[in-house]
Amino acid sequence: MLTTNTTELLADLAKTVLDDPKPDQFLSHIVNKTLASIDARGAILGVIEREGFLDLQGTYGCANDLVDPYMRIPLWTPMPITDAARSGEISIFKSPKEMIAMYPHLSQINETEAGVTISAPIKHRNTVIGAIGFISMKSPSDEFPNTDTTQGVLALCGLYIRNLLANKVVTQKDYSTSMQTLSPRQKQIIKLFKEDLTTDQMAERLKYSSSTIKQDIIKIYSVFGVNSRNVVVQLAEKAGLS
Repeated sequence: MLTTNTTELLADLAKTVLDDPKPDQFLSHIVNKTLASIDARGAILGVIEREGFLDLQGTYGCANDLVDPYMRIPLWTPMPITDAARSGEISIFKSPKEMIAMYPHLSQINETEAGVTISAPIKHRNTVIGAIGFISMKSPSDEFPNTDTTQGVLALCGLYIRNLLANKVVTQKDYSTSMQTLSPRQKQIIKLFKEDLTTDQMAERLKYSSSTIKQDIIKIYSVFGVNSRNVVVQLAEKAGLS
């Protein structure tokens, strides 16, 4: 199935998740790197934000006219990706013909003669929070659903979606009052987040010990309720940090 070294593959994807990419960029990485060994060509990512619906958050390698009608899909609509979200099971259709036999109404949007359709639920703490679907030109092995690599990739997808949903919530809050609880040094640290410096480099720049800077960063994260430098910068700027 995935022939790349499992440790390297998951480490690379984990780094991408921590970089907080946009959904389309995240899917691009999965298609072009994570699933390169099965010649993946396209992917879609859906999130269950409202009970009973799967909202598409991003696509890669898919024509807009095929995706636009399905930006919000009722979970009871029979489709591979919604069935994966509803059932919590991975599905694999080794050809368009095989998929259309199960979903005849999709014949109008799938006119290709080749391609494997794979759909998988995305879980966080044993709860389905979304689903991912992708098209590949090579069929994965029969062991694909249960391999450590597959489970690791889906776990990281779960972490990505959890962060994505959390960021949507926090960006709607007003942090101007919270900003007032930060010291001038802590506000300066937020500005240094933009330069992608290490803790030691920030300590040297501000002429404080590394332990002091670490404690400041912990305070900053607790004030904003996130653990991402990029998100902190975005929220602080919206709250008036210049």
